[in-house]
Amino acid sequence: MPDRPASKGITVMFLMIIIALGMVVSYNWLLSIQRQEREQRLPMQGRVETDPLPVWLDQNGKERHLEQLKGKVIVVSYLYTTCPQGCAGVADELAKLQQEFGKDPNFAILSISLDAEHDRPAVLKAWLDQKGFGGENWWFLTSPDGQGEAIRDWMKKTFRIFAQKRSEAELAVNPADKYDHQLVMALVDGKGNIRTPTEENLVYWPFHEAFDYGWYPRPIREDIIKLLAESRQNPS
Repeated sequence: MPDRPASKGITVMFLMIIIALGMVVSYNWLLSIQRQEREQRLPMQGRVETDPLPVWLDQNGKERHLEQLKGKVIVVSYLYTTCPQGCAGVADELAKLQQEFGKDPNFAILSISLDAEHDRPAVLKAWLDQKGFGGENWWFLTSPDGQGEAIRDWMKKTFRIFAQKRSEAELAVNPADKYDHQLVMALVDGKGNIRTPTEENLVYWPFHEAFDYGWYPRPIREDIIKLLAESRQNPS
């Protein structure tokens, strides 16, 4: 006579294995869906607040308010006109974005002076005319009162972009090279949310060598495309 209890045990064990495999497959499928959703929708890292600098001046001495950019996808960066190295390079990269996206009414660029004490509107305009940068949607901003501390605090608080004035010894060697700062860009969506390439990377590094090896977060232009599409689907 066959051993029925043993046969039943084998059948139950086989069914448990099938169920377990099904659960693993289902779990991996859910993870895949979540990963795709994360890749399609960029993480959010807070919102852009206008205080304590609600009013800015552009290179033409015109007052600008960040509220005027509501509904636009914005790329934000630092620069200062006496910077001897990286600032012009960042502006060159922004010029490429301007060429690609500048005609889109939902796109804007903010280049904010790190050295508002020196970079008054006339100084900014002369620098831009020399470099050939600009456009109606590309604002170069400084403070109305010629004081940069509020701007530097705002950039640090809002985008976690840090800048530090160089030591007296360093300034004695090169007075024009005033600040040690990050050569990065930040991205803001049409609703004023700061969007980031990953949860760990809050800003975009246009000159990071790891882009060439494919293991660093994608260049910013790919995420601009995503946010512009998002703005059209969900206008403010």
